[in-house]
Amino acid sequence: MSTVAFFLIPFVVILGIVLFSLTLPFWRRDPSPVSFGLDDDRAQELADLQVERETIIRSLQELEMELSQGRMDKADYERLKATDEGRLLHLLDRLDTLKDAAQHETGDQQKAASKRISWVPAIASGVVVLLASIGIYGALQFKAAQKLMAVEAQMGGGPNPMEMVAKLEKRLKENPDDLQGQIMAGRSYQALNRIPEAKKAWEKVLELDPKQHEAHYNLGVIQIETRQIDDPEIFKQALAHFDIVLADLPNQPAVNWYRGLALWYLNRRQETDAAWTLAAQNMEPGSKDMEFVKDALVKLRAGQEPF
Repeated sequence: MSTVAFFLIPFVVILGIVLFSLTLPFWRRDPSPVSFGLDDDRAQELADLQVERETIIRSLQELEMELSQGRMDKADYERLKATDEGRLLHLLDRLDTLKDAAQHETGDQQKAASKRISWVPAIASGVVVLLASIGIYGALQFKAAQKLMAVEAQMGGGPNPMEMVAKLEKRLKENPDDLQGQIMAGRSYQALNRIPEAKKAWEKVLELDPKQHEAHYNLGVIQIETRQIDDPEIFKQALAHFDIVLADLPNQPAVNWYRGLALWYLNRRQETDAAWTLAAQNMEPGSKDMEFVKDALVKLRAGQEPF
């Protein structure tokens, strides 16, 4: 064997091993290949779910506005609100499922990447090149694993108040700082006449969002309607809640009615008249609520008990 062949053959063998190691990831079939088309679909689905969530939240706010202004019957309001809240609850569950599945599969991909890296032979002559190839390969696999998400969601049936409350309680036990969940819980408890739990939910809402109008309004109403005695402090606290809402939404008829009620119990008759007059001005003409408020105003101005 010539001197050239003596050095050339080992060099070719070593070079072949190094090249094989460098290209090994491309030759081997990935046991968990990434489907980029599917990944795009999942990303689109997440975006669609987020848009739908915002749409439902706006729909619930509009329903509250319609009811408070007397443009919607109570029965229609309760039916539409239950439907929207059911949709929102299922949507939030689906988003949570996507997030949990993505985290679980990311961990599996990292383990798989680590296992594949251990297959790379430690060849002394190509250690630098091999380590570089392992690093690049591992980074690519980790990045792909972060993008991988699986869709595993099972949707339930139509909205059922008791089922919704059970799901909400489970959800809020795991994440008590879920603002939308606490708002839905407050509405549900109030609809089921579970007032202490409703009060606790609305108080948590204000802890998370001190300016949340619906929570202030409902806490004020609860304080007035569940009082045991006509303690002026109770009405002052309720009045403070209503004033926060009216600072941003001065023409809300329901809030103005209850604000006037608190003022009447505090013997502030002139302010009561102003609040109820504003409430009547923003109610649907000819509605039962408007007639009730007008009748209360007539009695108030005549020095009689308004209700």
